[in-house]
Amino acid sequence: MARITRAGRLAIAATLATGTLVPAGWALMDSGEVKAGNVSAATAKKAERPCSLARYSKYRKFVGTKKTWPNDPVHRIAGYSGQRLDISKKVGVKNSVTATFGVTIKAISNTVGFSVEKSWEDTMTASSGKLPYGPKKKKLHYQLQMGRVYKAYKFNVYERRGKVRFFTPTAVRCVWDQKPDHWVGTGTAYKFWIFDSRVRQV
Repeated sequence: MARITRAGRLAIAATLATGTLVPAGWALMDSGEVKAGNVSAATAKKAERPCSLARYSKYRKFVGTKKTWPNDPVHRIAGYSGQRLDISKKVGVKNSVTATFGVTIKAISNTVGFSVEKSWEDTMTASSGKLPYGPKKKKLHYQLQMGRVYKAYKFNVYERRGKVRFFTPTAVRCVWDQKPDHWVGTGTAYKFWIFDSRVRQV
């Protein structure tokens, strides 16, 4: 029987975990180990187990908007009654995704219709107008804060499954079980849309 290095065992175990083909010349044993050499029919039958052929993203559903209010000096300025607060600056913005479930970023981007890892610079601009006084002309402290608004899109991830089967003593493959594809999970992709602003007494 051929000797297998530790790196070889790890690589083959990873291959089985992801459901891709086991290289010819290797066999899946009852113990979970992968070894080279001939495999008996009894061992081959016992070694059949679920495996993954592919995962893919599908469907796109707009589910509303999400607004964030970063609380940092880039997104806020402060002042007092009688003053006017203005913000106008370039900042970095980006799209994002909550989870991929093993599907490529490119595939998810194609599903939702935009790059979920795109980043760029945009200008945020806002003005508070003249800040009001309190009762009896009391000076009050205010803050002009900028927010970010994203459009949110849901998408699903599915998996096509099969079973590990021996075609020859040294050729093991994952064969589709002819069953409907399995739902794996639902993710959310966020597309940056616009800036928003608010004035608060602090």
